[in-house]
Amino acid sequence: MQPKIQILSNTNYALADVLKSELLESTSVKIAVAFLRKTGLDYIYKSLDYALITNNAKIEFIVGLDFKTTDAQALTALNELKTKYQNFEFYCFGDKRDNHNDLVFHPKIYMFHTELSKGTKYSSIVGSSNFTGGGLTTNFEVNTIFREHKPIYFNQLNAIYDEIKYTDSIFQPSNNYIKKYGNIKDELDKSTKKILDIDVKNEIQELKKEELTLPSSIPSLKKLIINFIKQKNASGIFAVSLNEIYEAMESVVKEKNLTERFKMDTFRNNIRGEMNTHEIESTHKSNLKLFKREGFALYSLTENGINYQGR
Repeated sequence: MQPKIQILSNTNYALADVLKSELLESTSVKIAVAFLRKTGLDYIYKSLDYALITNNAKIEFIVGLDFKTTDAQALTALNELKTKYQNFEFYCFGDKRDNHNDLVFHPKIYMFHTELSKGTKYSSIVGSSNFTGGGLTTNFEVNTIFREHKPIYFNQLNAIYDEIKYTDSIFQPSNNYIKKYGNIKDELDKSTKKILDIDVKNEIQELKKEELTLPSSIPSLKKLIINFIKQKNASGIFAVSLNEIYEAMESVVKEKNLTERFKMDTFRNNIRGEMNTHEIESTHKSNLKLFKREGFALYSLTENGINYQGR
């Protein structure tokens, strides 16, 4: 059966109505949007609740924080759902000014997987609508909906979604983080100055530091390396060979089923790049000074590495 493809704008059919309809029968939902506001969440909150309770649906959100456009009330509501339901997860993608790959996060992806008595259905939506009141209802938007029984377009979109989910810019916000984020956003919204007050700048820097301590969807490569060297330290070995690190990381990735995150054919290059970036003498702008060379292809942890609490 060929996929059914529709192109809609809010003027002929509101995206909020499409989302509610899909949620009422979906068993798996993945949403990644640049901006989220409580005004958008309010339109579909009851349908979300229904899917989580009645369908026991597994639901996941990834929300962008670029330019502090996403509001804290929406993040709080998602965090409450996460606390209430084990089958609900949500992550944030850090602001371009704060994250690790200097990307503006700008997708609008909505994916629904439904197990029906008469078969399986896959629905995916890509377009211009953010998860805001206007984006889902009143703005002039253009969105393409793919409905399939064999997930051709769905799988392509899912691969992009996974690419987003497994970047170092992804983290799970805590209640404390959301509160601080909300305070900063309020100050930015009120400010008409081009140059921020020094105290607001300091608060943004503190928020950035806190981001690095929050859990991600998976451990970062540097965190995996640090954990391995600490294990060696516990057995009395403080200088660890690069070959041992290679082999240990490859085993961990396979054991934890992280091969979709790390490309194994270039994995050793990634390890070496990560260690070179964070080696104490490196001049890289992102250097956290976590590792120290102890000789040819031998590494130990610096004080920063021993005390590292980031993801």
